[in-house]
Amino acid sequence: MFKKCPRCGKKHLIDTDRCDECGLIFERLKKTSNTAAKEAIKNKEHNKVVYTSDLPRDVNKVKLLLTSIFLGFLGIQYAKVGRYKMFVFILVSFFLLFVYTLLTFMPSIPQEIFSDKYIGLLLLFMTFPAGFAFIIWMVSIFQIVFNKFKVPVSIDESYVVQSLDTKIANEIIEKVKEERKEKNNAIKKKNKKKRFFCANCGRYVKVESDQICPFCGEKLGEEENE
Repeated sequence: MFKKCPRCGKKHLIDTDRCDECGLIFERLKKTSNTAAKEAIKNKEHNKVVYTSDLPRDVNKVKLLLTSIFLGFLGIQYAKVGRYKMFVFILVSFFLLFVYTLLTFMPSIPQEIFSDKYIGLLLLFMTFPAGFAFIIWMVSIFQIVFNKFKVPVSIDESYVVQSLDTKIANEIIEKVKEERKEKNNAIKKKNKKKRFFCANCGRYVKVESDQICPFCGEKLGEEENE
């Protein structure tokens, strides 16, 4: 089976990790979001944006489909995912159709103006974009249903941080546990030392088991607890 690179469109085997045409690492698409893409588009950082039909985690297919069905004639489904050019085109097309309908059916407007050839052509031209917009609206519904609707995505840095590799995270946790264990063992070892009085040199010394004064070499006196 094959898959297309969402950046350049080249076909690859389904288990390919990297596009050999544009260099896109497919694993990174799992750490993308539509929200980050919309922010990049607003900042005109289009080089950070990739269009893919695999919906990211922050785009709900059901909500997108309902938006397309009920508000698709206004292009809201495109505005919702950040495809603003398509949204503006559909919105302008709807506005032109609305103006044409208003001019045609308003009784206060003299109908004689429509008999003029140039005005008639102008008004007819206003309906053409609406026809294309209607087709785009219908197509978008089917694209969403069959997972063909293109959505802009971009790397979500916060998600990358949150989704730190489990193996690395476990290694860090184990390292912290090991350091804590070593520290506790050192404290226990230190606490095992007893304090003794050396009658020869008159000092109190701490030793573990060998009751010989480390300063003068004489045998230590009685044990004293701290």
